[in-house]
Amino acid sequence: MPSIKSILQRALSHMPPQQPVDSRGRRIVAVIECILNQNARDEGAASSPALSWEVVALCHEHGVGMVQLPCPEIACLGMARARAPGGSIRAALDTEAGRARCAEISAQAADRLETYARAGYRVLAVLGGNPQSPGCAVHLDGQALQSSSGVFMRELQSELRRRGLEMPFRGLRDSDPALLADDLQWLAQRFDAPGP
Repeated sequence: MPSIKSILQRALSHMPPQQPVDSRGRRIVAVIECILNQNARDEGAASSPALSWEVVALCHEHGVGMVQLPCPEIACLGMARARAPGGSIRAALDTEAGRARCAEISAQAADRLETYARAGYRVLAVLGGNPQSPGCAVHLDGQALQSSSGVFMRELQSELRRRGLEMPFRGLRDSDPALLADDLQWLAQRFDAPGP
């Protein structure tokens, strides 16, 4: 008497191969590192022990992928945010060397976003950080970032525009629950808006 295993193997060998199902939604957002990993934040700045779950949950609910942008503070200054005694992180980033490093990581981030966009994916937004973030704050004047925006965000928008890629920027103000609720509402509307 044949074993169950041999019967199953024989039955499976006569079945046509299954085509894999591709469930990609082809919609993404670019998100700063600390939204997906609060451990990247400067000492005392984390709003949760791990990640901003509300943002992740909203993206998951709407079938939107997340591309992680690198932390400019860590890229420029290291985990300890090394800088001159008494100097601010913003002052350390907003130097010739700091802007050059932010431009370098912006070019790398833009390469990835351009790859997605050219392959037909919709990049729905670039999600920056809290208003006081030296690298990732987003302060808008219409669609343009103001000079008070983070050094990295300004460099990234400039690099994307240089490549002919326009995408909305928005800060995720997770240091204040009421402001984050406004940002999440904006993001949900963006996710629900029809588009190519």
